Amino acid sequence: TDDSDVTFNICLGLDFTAAGLQFCGTVGAPDHRHHGYTYEHRKGHCVLHLGRKRHGADDIASGERLNLILWNQSTTYRKSS
Repeated sequence: TDDSDVTFNICLGLDFTAAGLQFCGTVGAPDHRHHGYTYEHRKGHCVLHLGRKRHGADDIASGERLNLILWNQSTTYRKSS
């Protein structure tokens, strides 16, 4: 998880192999620790996800990857919970 409401993760490139992004359930839900999906980074592509969605990056098998991560927060959204 991270401290954002919504996260944008943009793969800017370089040469790499592997380095998936694992997603599980939402914090507080019964499936919080259960693997749900693996996203494979591709240069020029962006993955968008909720910050409260449990996630983590796999090790890079070879090479180097460059990503731009944008954390977005909304005080209005947070007050509505």
